[in-house]
Amino acid sequence: MFNIFEQPWTLLIAGIVVWFTLLFIHGDSRLWWQSHLVIFLAVACFTLDFLAEAGLFKISKTLTIIIQAALALAIAALLTLQIIHIIQTYEHRRWQWFLPVILTVSAFGLDLLVKTDLEKINTVISTIRKASEQEDCNAIGALISADYSDSFHNTKDALMNHCRRLLSEPLVEKSRQMGIKTEISPPKAEVTLTIVVHFDEQSYVHREYKSLVILKIELDLQKEQDKRWLINRSEILEIDKQPFKWRDIR
Repeated sequence: MFNIFEQPWTLLIAGIVVWFTLLFIHGDSRLWWQSHLVIFLAVACFTLDFLAEAGLFKISKTLTIIIQAALALAIAALLTLQIIHIIQTYEHRRWQWFLPVILTVSAFGLDLLVKTDLEKINTVISTIRKASEQEDCNAIGALISADYSDSFHNTKDALMNHCRRLLSEPLVEKSRQMGIKTEISPPKAEVTLTIVVHFDEQSYVHREYKSLVILKIELDLQKEQDKRWLINRSEILEIDKQPFKWRDIR
């Protein structure tokens, strides 16, 4: 869903601000009609995002991203050309060259300073994956909610004991994310994650089973009072496209 602190929305809004600021400064009536195209493309981009998230636009997520990217690039190209035209027309006001630069830098700065829920959740998932590769159960435990439970582990302690047993020797060499679906309804979020897990050559899985698997897992996360997102439930759905559950992992 639309969020002004996520790219490309931040830069898109910054570009529109630059556009209308320069039009206001110069009052060039010949350029005002062209703003209608910018507004139309921006509305189309936001509407597509809303319809896709609401499930009212039945196209693939990949195609949705491609269309949004094309609209955003069209807006960026139009804004860039018109801003250059305005600045070249009024060359004696060279300070205006810095206006788009300042706003663009501000957009990137705002995006870095303000972490959205989606960015925080993605960080949690990335940290869990890296901690698994490093057999770092403490790092994993720091991202598990105190009221954690799933179909096999009744408590966080049960999960962590299972984790320590699995990671008592090298297990995961590396993992690569194949796909992710995130649904956020604060203070809850649900993530369906598909990753390729490459096992360490010294692990019993590599020796007795296979070198890699495709793992599909569902995670429920909860936003704590300190604004952190923690995992409070996880369920293994598939391994190598076959139904799998926690109790099947020994």
